[in-house]
Amino acid sequence: MLDDLLAAKRISVEQYEVFVLFHVNELGRKTLERMTMAYFMEEPENTEFKGTGFAFYDGRRSVFRDIYRAINFVSKKLKEAEDDNLGRPKAE
Repeated sequence: MLDDLLAAKRISVEQYEVFVLFHVNELGRKTLERMTMAYFMEEPENTEFKGTGFAFYDGRRSVFRDIYRAINFVSKKLKEAEDDNLGRPKAE
């Protein structure tokens, strides 16, 4: 069904790749969880959270936001497709 969403252009190639990499298998989910936890537990080197220090950490956070946003978007589209298929009679 995931490939069908991609073929129908309901999700982008980038969203497809992020979903497959970080959500489809246990290793990907664990890796993303470990990366996220490591980042958020990391102590900032710069105690003044402004200027380039802020830009650096905000940039790193935006990567995680994009990953989670793509996973959530594709999950939503998969759920919508599943709901659509449940309402249709199966072809014989």
